[in-house]
Amino acid sequence: MLRKTIQSTGVQIAGKAVTTLISLETIRLLTGTLGVKGYGNFTLITSIFLLFDAAADLGTRVIGVREMVQAGKEKQQKIWVQLFELRLFLAAVMFGVGTIFSLVYSGFEGIRGEAMAALLMLWGTSVAGSLEILWQYRLKLEVKTIIDVLFPLLFVVWLLMNASSFNLLQVMVAYLVARWISVAVGWLTVKDFFKGIKISWDSHLLKKLLRESWPMGLYLLLFTGYDKAVDSMLIRHYWGVEPVAWYGLAYKIYSNLIMPAYFFMASVFPLLSQDKDQGQIYRKSRWLVLGMILLGAPLVYMLAPWAIDILSHGQYQASVGVLRVLIVALFFSYLNHLNGFWLISRGKQKLMLIFGITVLITNVVGNVLLIPIYGILAGAWMTVASEGLMWALTSWKIGF
Repeated sequence: MLRKTIQSTGVQIAGKAVTTLISLETIRLLTGTLGVKGYGNFTLITSIFLLFDAAADLGTRVIGVREMVQAGKEKQQKIWVQLFELRLFLAAVMFGVGTIFSLVYSGFEGIRGEAMAALLMLWGTSVAGSLEILWQYRLKLEVKTIIDVLFPLLFVVWLLMNASSFNLLQVMVAYLVARWISVAVGWLTVKDFFKGIKISWDSHLLKKLLRESWPMGLYLLLFTGYDKAVDSMLIRHYWGVEPVAWYGLAYKIYSNLIMPAYFFMASVFPLLSQDKDQGQIYRKSRWLVLGMILLGAPLVYMLAPWAIDILSHGQYQASVGVLRVLIVALFFSYLNHLNGFWLISRGKQKLMLIFGITVLITNVVGNVLLIPIYGILAGAWMTVASEGLMWALTSWKIGF
């Protein structure tokens, strides 16, 4: 049963290998041309705006896949239309909130134009997420992989063409343009779905989707807060923008290392959402997830100094220690992807929200107490503690 899932995951991992190479070259170009301060500002902006992305999504992408898998074919098109409209509305709301934040947040002093350019990504991310719902419920994640490669490829080509002269504002604009080109291409891959489509506003269905989605959405918002934004903002406040760059580089590598677990679980999720063999699928998936992390973590630990040196032109050695700490968090993060998707497939998103609030409080308190004293390493260890706590809570609930 998992054969197609494993094949799909393999395609995604191959695509991720390509995007990882692109990402590494992107990091090398950004750190080299923007410098430590410029890359620190880039990290600060992108980390904070991930919060607005999560709020604009509000769990509709994950819950949308589940609802479409469980609905009859005659309802799937209608559900997707309502999801698309709802996601655009949420993007508009968060764009307004993000604009106000960009104008008043003192950490954006001197880079408010760059922040506003980055905020425009909300619209592209919204449409891209709606397309991903279609790819995922159809088990066509190889198409998503192609688009996932195209987006950063366009961006890195622009960076290479302007390697010696770009500034942060130009980087944000180029990133935005690359996103919309990839979205346009992605739209063409699902145009058959839109035959005979009717744009409508079904308030009853919208309320149902919103009721199902908001706990998951709030959980993802909390996760994004303690996973990226809180620590970056505290580091910026207490230690300045350069340590944000060191921390951000290690976290960028860590985020890439998490993706195989996400790709695998994105493929498994439609199977978990069905009404048969869930326990067997969960147990087989757990062994595969453990195998991925146990094979990969030691290699990453050994190569960390070399990787940081290559990516940062020798200016980010403080990132090595952070990355090695985050490797510990990888173990829990991989298992959390499995546990989280399992609970969501069983309609337990409200429970995930409770767990998320618990972890967020732990993370914020720990970061507030420790980052002013111990700096970026404290942020990394609090990530380990947060992921470990989430794993303990979800494993206790699942009981497998």
